[in-house]
Amino acid sequence: MLPQSHIAFTAAAITVLKDKIPAFKNVDYRLLALVAMGPDLIDKPLAVAYFYRKYGAAVLFAHTLIVHLSLFIYTLWKKPKWWPYALAFNGHAILDRLWFFKQTWYWPLAGWRFTVWKKEGNDQIDIKNAYWHAFTTQPEVIRWEIGGLLVGLWFVIRHKLYDPQRLVYFISSGKLKDD
Repeated sequence: MLPQSHIAFTAAAITVLKDKIPAFKNVDYRLLALVAMGPDLIDKPLAVAYFYRKYGAAVLFAHTLIVHLSLFIYTLWKKPKWWPYALAFNGHAILDRLWFFKQTWYWPLAGWRFTVWKKEGNDQIDIKNAYWHAFTTQPEVIRWEIGGLLVGLWFVIRHKLYDPQRLVYFISSGKLKDD
């Protein structure tokens, strides 16, 4: 899933839940967006720098169950006010459906290697080609991205972020005017 879809699904989930869960009322959507992309912000540079070229893996340490559980437990134990952000980080795992990538999700319990992206010919030697291949051959990837676009549009319309004043307030404060 691309970053904008991670952000859109996470922001929409918080919007729906904030009326039911008081801890979500004061969430900063800027930090929420950053955390929703957290595993990719950690792993993709590592993949580009070394792991993809050497092992064909782009979903690495920050996409493992041990990291997600550790962060969640630490947050509940030491930083309970940050648990909405821990949920956003863990939501990344749900949106990426990481349980399908068993070598990565259960690392190191499933071995010391990460899931290798499927290769067909040598078109995926470069990580950019691997993404292109995923988008052009796997219809479910396109459906998830269209879903992210629709959810993002719903969020913009729901909060009237097409109004320049509301948008500037949202970007500068991380809050929504209707909160």
